[in-house]
Amino acid sequence: MKFLVRQPQQIQGGGILMRQAQIEDINVQQYAILAIDGSTTNSGLAIMRESDGALMYSISASREDNETPVQYKVRLKRQVADILRRNKFIQQAYYEEPVVHNITAIKNLFMLRTFIEEMIVENEPEFNYLKHYEIPNMRWKKVFLAPEKVPQGTDKQKAAVRNKMENMLPFLNIVTQDEIDAIGMGWAACTYIKQGIDTSELESKKKVRPFKYNIIFIGANCDDDMLTEFYDVYKGPERILENGISFTEIDGKTKFEKHIFETMGSEDDKVLIVKFSSKHHGNVILEHKIGNLAAQYDYLYAIVWRVTRK
Repeated sequence: MKFLVRQPQQIQGGGILMRQAQIEDINVQQYAILAIDGSTTNSGLAIMRESDGALMYSISASREDNETPVQYKVRLKRQVADILRRNKFIQQAYYEEPVVHNITAIKNLFMLRTFIEEMIVENEPEFNYLKHYEIPNMRWKKVFLAPEKVPQGTDKQKAAVRNKMENMLPFLNIVTQDEIDAIGMGWAACTYIKQGIDTSELESKKKVRPFKYNIIFIGANCDDDMLTEFYDVYKGPERILENGISFTEIDGKTKFEKHIFETMGSEDDKVLIVKFSSKHHGNVILEHKIGNLAAQYDYLYAIVWRVTRK
């Protein structure tokens, strides 16, 4: 993995340039957040001052040609753990929900998305103080691009975010798109913090009126098996995948349909995957006639997307 760290630095004449630094040079002495735009080939990370969203460090973590996705994830996790271990003022982490530009990448994207939570668990209790949030890409873009609307299409969205970012901070013209997205997401989180809004509001947990949805079930004994079958099962538009995928797990006490409505939210048109034990939610199993799946597998996964949008 190639790990490139850059830091804004004022130069003579009042301009600002991005100065290359080493990972051990990262030194955060004020409360800050870490924003991560994870990718199977290049992840962008941004360390930003919590009080005003000022960029402190921008980081590109690119996967090398001979590096497997698992090796990349493990090495990225180690590097992030090293940064956090030496910089205790970083106490919040924001990660973008997986956005699928190529459906064949979904397994690797979902494997990567858990690395912050895994890092916390694997090092208990060292990082128990770290709060982590998973943010839908459309949610932070709406905050960042306001008052302009988010354009349709991934390429147009990326261009809009980069254009606004470079107009604000011209010295960012040399960083990768993943870094730009991480900085934009971090800016949205810091905006909420500055306004006194709980940043959990950026997550996919809004109440919403009932809506019609498509639903297909997969039976599997583990997440990897489910994701392998996802390719064949999902029949919705690929444009919905570009808005992100929410992966949730519910227990037997959670109301299944209410969970779908609340998790999908009122703003984001995306795919929802709901995992639950095949021993629970007998009413759902009966309604959708999936008793054969429940009998064969430990878990059932509901793949959900809206029928129509207004």
